[in-house]
Amino acid sequence: MSFVGQIARRPRGRELPGAPMPSAEPSTPDATTAARGVGLMIACSLLFATMATFVGAAHQREPGLSTLMMSAIRSGVNLVALVVLARGDSRLLLGDGRRALWIRGVLGGVSLVSYFTALAHVGVGEAAFLNQTSAVWVAIFAPLVLGEPTGALVWLAVGCSLVGVSLLAAPAAGAAPGDAFGRAVGLFSGLTSAGAYLSVRRAGATNKPITIVFYFTLVAALGTTIGCILRQEALPRDPVTLGLMVGAGLSATVAQLVMTEAYRIGRAGPVAAAGAAGPLFSTVLGAVFLGQVPERHAAVGMGILLVSAVGLPFVAARAATPGRR
Repeated sequence: MSFVGQIARRPRGRELPGAPMPSAEPSTPDATTAARGVGLMIACSLLFATMATFVGAAHQREPGLSTLMMSAIRSGVNLVALVVLARGDSRLLLGDGRRALWIRGVLGGVSLVSYFTALAHVGVGEAAFLNQTSAVWVAIFAPLVLGEPTGALVWLAVGCSLVGVSLLAAPAAGAAPGDAFGRAVGLFSGLTSAGAYLSVRRAGATNKPITIVFYFTLVAALGTTIGCILRQEALPRDPVTLGLMVGAGLSATVAQLVMTEAYRIGRAGPVAAAGAAGPLFSTVLGAVFLGQVPERHAAVGMGILLVSAVGLPFVAARAATPGRR
């Protein structure tokens, strides 16, 4: 079975006849497992950056294609890919139907639409920065929702990451400023993303990663498809554009599964901080494949993110585990 298939179908505890049911509460990971969660989040960030590069290339080929239609295509590809991975097993996709699954689905869907709305108003860089504020909300709410204290190293990683992302997101000279509505929606996407991430830890105690991702994908696909129908959005005219969006959907599917596993096994604070590697990877891929060369100050931001989003979360994950504080 492939690596993706292993993550998608990873069992929750013992599943032998007569074995006790796994606890509905998320367990506290040891140092090695917590560090592995951070590593998976960094890998997930690269996959999401790959998705963003596909989307950026599609937008360059067909600028008139709406972000809502792009989101609907991406979500539709996600849904088909998950059904294929599950081999049509409805029990695997639906899981135990607990409330945390629906919370993850609804908050994830709202976050996706909010993020794409912010993109249209303030641009890619600022929208990415505002969405990354999810790490702050995770750090604030993880002790209350999950009972996982947020240590000083996590706060340092989150704070430095926000500085680094803000340098990457700073508009170029002469760029038009974004409006207040776009910024407000962008911040809201960060808040709802945080709620979705925290619900992954809850739902992951008794459900497989593919189940958790399925609920998000189902809600997002239904919401964006209905939106496209109501607004009569046009489909892509260029087959290459459609191919790029399929690539975006497939990379997003793998990214969602890896991210779900990262939050399931890791500590929420360090994993969220490691998510700031996404804008770093997006900047590099955008420069290589799309010709979007960043400003000079972005190099400083990239250097900060190498430490705060790649290095510090590993240290924080090991330091925050029981017996190592």
